[in-house]
Amino acid sequence: MNKEPKVTHYGTWILNEEKDIKIECYVMDNGERVLSLRGAARTIGLSGNGSQALTRNLNTQWISPFLSDKLKDWLEKANRNELVSYKGVRGRIFLPFEASLFVDLCTAYVDAMHEGALQTEKQKQTAQRLYVIMTAFAKTGLVAVIDEVTGYQADRDRDALQKVLEAYISEELLPWARRFPDEFYKQMFRLRGWEYKGKAKPPYAGKLTNEYIYHYLPKGVLEELRHQTPKSKAGNRTNRFHQHLTEETGLPNLDRQLQQTIALMKASDTWDEFDHLFKKAMGEPVQLKLDFEAEK
Repeated sequence: MNKEPKVTHYGTWILNEEKDIKIECYVMDNGERVLSLRGAARTIGLSGNGSQALTRNLNTQWISPFLSDKLKDWLEKANRNELVSYKGVRGRIFLPFEASLFVDLCTAYVDAMHEGALQTEKQKQTAQRLYVIMTAFAKTGLVAVIDEVTGYQADRDRDALQKVLEAYISEELLPWARRFPDEFYKQMFRLRGWEYKGKAKPPYAGKLTNEYIYHYLPKGVLEELRHQTPKSKAGNRTNRFHQHLTEETGLPNLDRQLQQTIALMKASDTWDEFDHLFKKAMGEPVQLKLDFEAEK
């Protein structure tokens, strides 16, 4: 027996308060993003029972050519009274309408409008309302809108970050081992016009290491490495960042970033040329740049 999905996040998407264009949005514990069918029908200007009002409109012959296969399947279930209700906020029962189905519904009406298939003023008004709604989520997508208005986006991002950190950050401190080859610093010093003296490095070398290496690990990793490796009162770190990376994921990705960076350094005659090639090849870092610190 299938377990009934439960609401984990809820919110109301208000597009136009004056015109009463607002939709109740839900995120279920199985990952579904759904709308209240009654709310969706009311929003597009259909009165009465949500499922009956919508099925009545979709059963009309003029719109049939514009319905997606998924929307047709839903319509068949609705005609057979096979739609399953969910329990919503404060125990309220509602009929769900999947986000993807609502997108298909908007597309059907807008396509019909462009094809000149609308026959009545009411149909034209409905199509226009759906066009306004479709425009509102066209850039980010309806799922992203639902995640934002329900507050699920913050939890989703937090869960995603936790998974990244579990993959990249080791629970145990790894023994020190040389991870940054001399070639990386030799090329850095050559391009910066510095004299290379082996282990002796200016603090700015640590800033550059963060900018071109650690900043290109997934967002949140550098912040966690800083947290795991606090500075002493003297301003030094007792451990190196790479000692906190996992052997399965963290270190291989660090090594890959190093090798790619060294190759671009070797292909450059000046630091500006390297910086241009690097940004062209790597793009912007996957995480927001933090204020530079002299660390590595």
